Amino acid sequence: MNAQIHKPEWQRVEIWTLAVLIVGAILLVVPPRTADFDRSVAPSESATGAAASLPRKTAPQDEALPFTASDVVQYFSSTFETSAEKGEGNAMVFENHELKSPDDRWCIAISTEGKAVIVEFTAGGDYGVSLARDFFESPLFQREESEQLYDLFAHAQNNPVKKLPRFTVSMSYRQTSEQENLILRFTPPNAT
Repeated sequence: MNAQIHKPEWQRVEIWTLAVLIVGAILLVVPPRTADFDRSVAPSESATGAAASLPRKTAPQDEALPFTASDVVQYFSSTFETSAEKGEGNAMVFENHELKSPDDRWCIAISTEGKAVIVEFTAGGDYGVSLARDFFESPLFQREESEQLYDLFAHAQNNPVKKLPRFTVSMSYRQTSEQENLILRFTPPNAT
């Protein structure tokens, strides 16, 4: 009477296999969350039918950015360990919802305009601006590009524009007594 009842080993393996299959099916059915702005700029990777069998024409290096708006959103999602929220005009927005003081306020909006990727930092204090500096060192940029972004930021009040080998970046910076606003606009190097 004191013997414990155990499930046969094949039943335990079957339960784990079933659980793995269910999770796999959910991941296949639920598409990854991509921003609407990237869908409007780049063709869908999951195209079906005759169009999918045609060879895709790739853009020359000078006609495309080395990263997309979705790449920028993914960088901030992994940095903040949260998803972006939909903002105005198809922008994807990260925002500090735990405000304890006005200095804790920050917002990062990622949007597109044609082939350009626009990243806007709005902050009530130094921490928000330090998020921009951290972004300069993200894996999206090569070391030389990060150094150039820092140099541009030192002169951001003059709205500098810098043409780099992989992209052109323009920067504008405005500061009031309540907040700081930094806008980075990345375009392909030979875009008009």
